[in-house]
Amino acid sequence: MEIQKILKPKGKILIICDYREKEVIENLEKLGALVNVQSLEIGDVVISQKVCVEKKTHSDFISSIIDGRIFEQASLLRKNFEKPIIIIEGYSNREINDNALKGALASLLIDFGISVLTTRNPSDTAKTIFWIAKKEQIESKKEIGIKVGKKPKDIKRIQEFVICSFPGISNVLGKRLLEKFGSLEKVFTASEEELIKVKGISKNLAKKIKKILISKYG
Repeated sequence: MEIQKILKPKGKILIICDYREKEVIENLEKLGALVNVQSLEIGDVVISQKVCVEKKTHSDFISSIIDGRIFEQASLLRKNFEKPIIIIEGYSNREINDNALKGALASLLIDFGISVLTTRNPSDTAKTIFWIAKKEQIESKKEIGIKVGKKPKDIKRIQEFVICSFPGISNVLGKRLLEKFGSLEKVFTASEEELIKVKGISKNLAKKIKKILISKYG
């Protein structure tokens, strides 16, 4: 993965933000940060070569758990940054089973090693990002850089990318499944009984995988 380095003035905080995060950008500038606005392929805010933030509203976070999108994003964050962070902003009335929510949070923390923070609003989000950046850039004296590129190119990486996009499938579990069955086709056609023979695949997870694969679209 290519790294594009960006120079920053000494003693200043430079934060790279995706152009869609207009309110966060505005609040960061009010706090005195220099904001480099770009179209980011991974995450919403890049603080250093190690630290990247994915920001979600509460409603979008719940939706991303339900459709499994959060785990695809988590996989990309984990593969490209040493210290990825997800910020959940605000609150909504969007409902989700409490066990599903807790399970997703546990997976993000344990399987992906991603820190999950909550904020009240864009202003609070900007303050949180600002202080993380201050700690990382001023106190730790880390360089700023963005990693260019998104999805892996080679077949093996694409296979891992696809299998890890399933809810509850970490990088470790994804590789175990591919090593066990040999191809995506064989993973997808395996029975629940065959899936649970793979270390780390519970009955519930096997049922979830099969449900996703056989459910009618729409």
